[in-house]
Amino acid sequence: MTVMGFNFIDRAEEPQLSVNGDPRVGEESKVSCTVHHTCPSAPPTLTMNGIPGVDVTRGSMLSDGVWERTVERTWIVKEEDQSVKCTVSYQGGQKATSELRLNVECPYDRITMVEPPGETIEGVAKSVICSVTYKCKKNAPTIVWNYKDVQSSLQTKKLPSNTFEATSNLTFIGSLSDNGKTLTCTAQFSHGETSDSAILRIKKYDRTFEETHENSEGLILTADVPFKFSALTRSCVVIPCSFQQQDMHLTRGIWSKKDGGVVYHNGQSYILDHFKDRTKILGDLHEGECSLEIDDVKPFDNGPFCFYAEKDNEKYRFNNSCAFLVMKASPEKPVMTPVPEEVNAGSTISVSCSVNHTCPSYPPVFSWSVTNLTSEVTDTMTTRGVWSRTSTITFMVSGGDGVKSLTCTAIFLRDKQQASTVKINVKGSLSYQLRSSLPITIPVLIILLVIILAAVLICRRRRNTDTSLQPPPRPEKRRSLWDRLSRRYNEDRARPPRPEKRRSIWSRISRHPDNSANLSVGYLNNTNTVNYEAQISKPHFPSPKNNRRTPHYVKPEVSIVRVSGEVNIINKKVVAMTSSFLRKKEVI
Repeated sequence: MTVMGFNFIDRAEEPQLSVNGDPRVGEESKVSCTVHHTCPSAPPTLTMNGIPGVDVTRGSMLSDGVWERTVERTWIVKEEDQSVKCTVSYQGGQKATSELRLNVECPYDRITMVEPPGETIEGVAKSVICSVTYKCKKNAPTIVWNYKDVQSSLQTKKLPSNTFEATSNLTFIGSLSDNGKTLTCTAQFSHGETSDSAILRIKKYDRTFEETHENSEGLILTADVPFKFSALTRSCVVIPCSFQQQDMHLTRGIWSKKDGGVVYHNGQSYILDHFKDRTKILGDLHEGECSLEIDDVKPFDNGPFCFYAEKDNEKYRFNNSCAFLVMKASPEKPVMTPVPEEVNAGSTISVSCSVNHTCPSYPPVFSWSVTNLTSEVTDTMTTRGVWSRTSTITFMVSGGDGVKSLTCTAIFLRDKQQASTVKINVKGSLSYQLRSSLPITIPVLIILLVIILAAVLICRRRRNTDTSLQPPPRPEKRRSLWDRLSRRYNEDRARPPRPEKRRSIWSRISRHPDNSANLSVGYLNNTNTVNYEAQISKPHFPSPKNNRRTPHYVKPEVSIVRVSGEVNIINKKVVAMTSSFLRKKEVI
């Protein structure tokens, strides 16, 4: 006999959700919802919400009395698909719901350089395009290039089948030093990046045309214009131009492109819109000066540009009057003079920083990474039309041992910058700090010394001031009037030292000395005895008639003499006075 047990629960079991793989936007994916039950005749109903798709329902028996019911939904993943819910409903009305976060991925394709630079000429701008497609609008990439100071634009558009495309158009200007290097574009997404690159091939510019004026109208003269000249984009450039003045008194100077189109004319209506308000002639035509200044140079302003002149209706053509502009996307790097590799903190150093430019109307300015004591800027023309600006500073090396950086930054028109940095090893910072603190420490010490001396003098003066004018100190306890007048001392107060023997009023005012000596015996811790009956020998005194002296009071001096173990207390002066008194009495 087989006994079966059943577990009864009072609430519905929650369904289990699972996704087949990682859902990627634009791709097909599947999600399943599964629940276990024990009633095959009335299975539960599974309902999925949150994503649209096609469902397939399956049922199977897992073990005796336990069945499994599954709903699988197939759908095309979209960017806005965030989560899916599955609800199970039983015949008795019980329900349970589960939710699953989808975390859809936003795929992207590999970026492609659809228009590589190919072979280019130095200083000639070339358009280079990189493109990448991706699925999520919110995952728009940032496309960067490995060259700085280059102009680029980014455009994004939506393609069919819910796909987006980002395109970056780079205006690349190469130099001869870039030949053989790699130009790289990189699309940076929120989760990953992709890159593509091309090898640069840069050729040197050679004059490809001849300035012939055989069929031209007017006189043909000779000008001095360099056939190739450097220009920094977004800055200005001055193309040097001069000619021999032969008292022609030209009234109008004109610059135009070799292939046509006026670049400068004193009548604005003749100038191409691309160059309006950006060109002017520097100098005086009557003195043979015809230099052309172009402001805010554009990447494609290569030219060649040629000069000619007019006098009334007569035209003057010039040989060697055309110039080709070799563009530079970045300014030249400044050059710094050598500095000592090791310097002491607090020492003074002079250093110079120079940079070349072709815009004398707006020369670069310099910025240093240190605070300078003195600064001087000079301009020098190195070659025709090329200027060198030099900044020379003197600065004090700051404290702090170790390697420090000294940076010079050249800032050009419209904030294009280039910097140079050198390393300096600084030592001796502790001694420098001590020296630098002396201007503050010495005055402070002097002030403190003056204050101390003044305090000592004031204290000494106060001690030497007569205290008789000051009131007596207040006693600890106020005495009564009787205590103040009475000669008796209260027991609370300390008694003054008692004299050895109080003298009478007569002895105080009498001129006769007191014959009594103040004899006192102390107790000694010994066996010696005191003999008071010792006879005192009387020395012989001369007659007082011969040597009379006026007696005067002498304070008795008491001395204690120890002779042969006996203590004799003798008042020598009293004995002498007594003997003198007896002799005087005998004479009388």
